[in-house]
Amino acid sequence: MIIDKDNKRIFKITLGLILSLFVSISVIMNSGYLKFIDSIIIGSIQKSQGGFKEQLMHLSTTLASPKMDIVWILIIAFFLWGFRNKIVALWSIFTIIGGDVVAFIVKNIVRRPRPSLHSAADTGFSFPSGHVFGIFIVISIIWIVLVPMIKSWKKQLFIQIITFIFLLLVMASRIYLNAHYPTDTLGAAFVAYTWVQISETFYVRYAQRLKEHWRPVRRSYL
Repeated sequence: MIIDKDNKRIFKITLGLILSLFVSISVIMNSGYLKFIDSIIIGSIQKSQGGFKEQLMHLSTTLASPKMDIVWILIIAFFLWGFRNKIVALWSIFTIIGGDVVAFIVKNIVRRPRPSLHSAADTGFSFPSGHVFGIFIVISIIWIVLVPMIKSWKKQLFIQIITFIFLLLVMASRIYLNAHYPTDTLGAAFVAYTWVQISETFYVRYAQRLKEHWRPVRRSYL
């Protein structure tokens, strides 16, 4: 299968949950060290503004908007379905939609207000960052599903480096534009990582059953 059973996945899920809970509880408690970390990172990222940096930040945040995340996943799923990777295509869609539900629940549990100078276009609670959460899932699916299909390890490494840099740019853009605190973006990455691991568990458990019992995907690769 494209996504195989991983004996370390329980450990990965546990680690992700611990990190996610740690940051979430710290945000809820409005801890002093969290404010200190946020202030240092904000000052560093917002130190210089305007010009090319401003354009790059706006472009990054636009390409990683929650709506665009769904578009990217649908494009990926379309090509996966066409190449008989139908179950993986469905899993990709399930992962992004399920992730949006997870992020919504976490937002409404933590209920962190946005930074005071945020744009009126940025509505809802601040933690976790929806942009970072969604693009983390998109990039994870690229790494898990698409990268292994590429035979050249150099091309694999190139894609991984480019997508990782883009993730960092998205995280920086949300801070630069006053849409989120730095810990919102970090927490989003932790929560998204945990959800992806859980979603992979669902794939390993149910992919074979789906292939056997649902006719449209019986000829699908696993």
